[in-house]
Amino acid sequence: MSAPNDRRERPVSPDEDAPLVARAKAGEAAAFGLLYDRYVETVYRYIFYRVRDTAEAEDVTSDVFMRALRAMPRYAPRQPFLAWLYRIARNAIIDRARRQRTQVSFEDALRHPDADRVVDPDATLFREVDAQTLRQAIRRLTPLQQEVVVLRYVEGLDTRSIGRIIGKREGTVRGIEFRALGALRQLVPSREALG
Repeated sequence: MSAPNDRRERPVSPDEDAPLVARAKAGEAAAFGLLYDRYVETVYRYIFYRVRDTAEAEDVTSDVFMRALRAMPRYAPRQPFLAWLYRIARNAIIDRARRQRTQVSFEDALRHPDADRVVDPDATLFREVDAQTLRQAIRRLTPLQQEVVVLRYVEGLDTRSIGRIIGKREGTVRGIEFRALGALRQLVPSREALG
């Protein structure tokens, strides 16, 4: 794999995953392989923007799918399969960061040449500023705010899914997103102010 692209496929509904998940839970390797094919790029992209290194992102992605395969018999379909994978990915990133004693941040990832494409082009705040200014502003957010911004505007997840991933209630996620966007508005000068 290489640096992630920002091409997002059509979201898969939990109903579409259900038959594959049931077969994978029953131990069918081919079904898990299809789930892997469906989600590997999405999981890799999320990890890449957290660990900021291609090789590291590949290693963590492999680890995530190995963990998922081992945990598959215990997967409870209370949450969408992708949200479960994001949760495993988040835990794998935290585990690796603890082992390496490094802070997980988006700073280097935001310097990546493709990082100017990581925001939702429909978000007004993000449309009105250049990528460099936005990257600098995002670096100043807390790690949790950065994570919520990436999951919301890069991955296009809703607040409920983000809450499942980061272990927070939906209202808390909305609050984090609100504060992050407020901070970005303060940190990013408007075009009118720039003249």
